[in-house]
Amino acid sequence: MGLLDTMKKVAEQTGQAGVPTAFLFGTVTSTSPLVIRVDNRFNIGEKQIVLMKQFMAGEYQTHKHTVPQHSTETASNHSHDVQALQTTQEVYNGLAVGDKVVLLRNQGGQEFLVLGRV
Repeated sequence: MGLLDTMKKVAEQTGQAGVPTAFLFGTVTSTSPLVIRVDNRFNIGEKQIVLMKQFMAGEYQTHKHTVPQHSTETASNHSHDVQALQTTQEVYNGLAVGDKVVLLRNQGGQEFLVLGRV
């Protein structure tokens, strides 16, 4: 099957689906339970929303920062050694009320994937 045939088949299947995949915009109106107001027209709830890990409440991303061991410059025959230091910072990435989000509606319109914040 050639590229043109494949493109025709995809277009045909999309037309047959009745509700093709689409990008929509929404605003988080509640986090417990999660509710998103889509295009200021209708609400979707937790059962319809698919979240990637970084948008799930309570998920954290860990960022490690390392300062390598080194010595300060010598001034008047005086210098200091700095020991290696590693810190960990946790950043909360869950959705919050008021967040504007980009949604991808699946074929058929029953589920919405949160792609990111706007």
